[in-house]
Amino acid sequence: MSLVSVPAVYDGKQIRLLETVPVVRPYRVLVTFLEPVSAEPRRPMDMARFWASFGAWQDSRPLEHTLREIHATRHSKPEPPNL
Repeated sequence: MSLVSVPAVYDGKQIRLLETVPVVRPYRVLVTFLEPVSAEPRRPMDMARFWASFGAWQDSRPLEHTLREIHATRHSKPEPPNL
C-alpha cells in the first residue's frame, strides 16, 4: 500500500487541497486534523535566503582524490572509539 500526503485546509464545511493530488484512480483517504489554522494569512516563504545559503565545493585537487579521501574517512573502524 502506498501512502500519499497532500496538505489541505478544512474551513468547517469542506476540505480544500493545497496541492495537486498525484493520483488518478480512486483512493481511500484518512483525514487527520493536525492543528488549527491561525487567523493571520501565511506569508509566502522567502526562498531567496534559502538558496543563498547554498555554496559550491571548491578544491584544487582532482575529483578522484577528493572522493577517495571522503570514502576513506567514512569507513567503519575496527577498534572502538576513545571515550
